[in-house]
Amino acid sequence: MTLKNKKVLVTGGAGFIGSTLVKRLLEEGAIVKVVDNLWRGSLENLRPLEKVGFDMSRDFHLAE
Repeated sequence: MTLKNKKVLVTGGAGFIGSTLVKRLLEEGAIVKVVDNLWRGSLENLRPLEKVGFDMSRDFHLAE
């Protein structure tokens, strides 16, 4: 199965495991959105993903 251009929502994507999953999905060509409340996660886990196409202002949504 190919993930090219598939839309994927990752909840908890700013955590260690979530951000690793986001990276892999982006590498596979998926369109990824992340929702996280930052209770345990950190935006710093997502910042390196900007190099592989993740746009913090468009693709990250803070859950309240």
